[in-house]
Amino acid sequence: MTLKGDTDAQLVAKSLDGGGRAFRVLVERHQPLVYSVARGVLGTGEDVDDTVQDIFIKVFQGLSRFRGDSRFSTWIYRIARNEALNAVRKRRSGMDSIDDVELMAPAADRPDEQYRRGDQQRVLDGYMAQLDENHRVVLELRYMGEKSYNEISEIMDVPIGTIKTYIHRAKQELKRKMMTRTVDGDQKASRHHEV
Repeated sequence: MTLKGDTDAQLVAKSLDGGGRAFRVLVERHQPLVYSVARGVLGTGEDVDDTVQDIFIKVFQGLSRFRGDSRFSTWIYRIARNEALNAVRKRRSGMDSIDDVELMAPAADRPDEQYRRGDQQRVLDGYMAQLDENHRVVLELRYMGEKSYNEISEIMDVPIGTIKTYIHRAKQELKRKMMTRTVDGDQKASRHHEV
């Protein structure tokens, strides 16, 4: 018996009847959304994965309160955003512990290639962190969560025109920051060669 073809509402009903497999399907279906929202609000950091787990715990605990007035993705977006904002507050209050340390598995590919990719990702993450929260979230949903404009509009409960504006402005801002970095880097390199 496969549950993957069931609607979110059917999966919620089955989960409430004690169907653990139904809830796992909901988690698999909405994990990209939840991860994108958490990363959009928190930026990068080891607490993103922990926050995603906390979000799904809250979703499970609150399933009986889902009435179906809105889409399940919109309901889960609100929970994800609230939990991610709570995680930001905890991060700012310095509530880190030894449990937050994550051990990295050894990389299978060449170290120089891994370093180059990691460096590029750190630069992009730095630029993303400077964006407005709504801009970060829509970019994460669009490019990491692979959501359409319509889906993002429904999830965030914001008009599609606003979503398009957020994405356009966020991309322009990222481009501007990258161009500034390139120009600054070129100027530093040329001054270095002049010496």
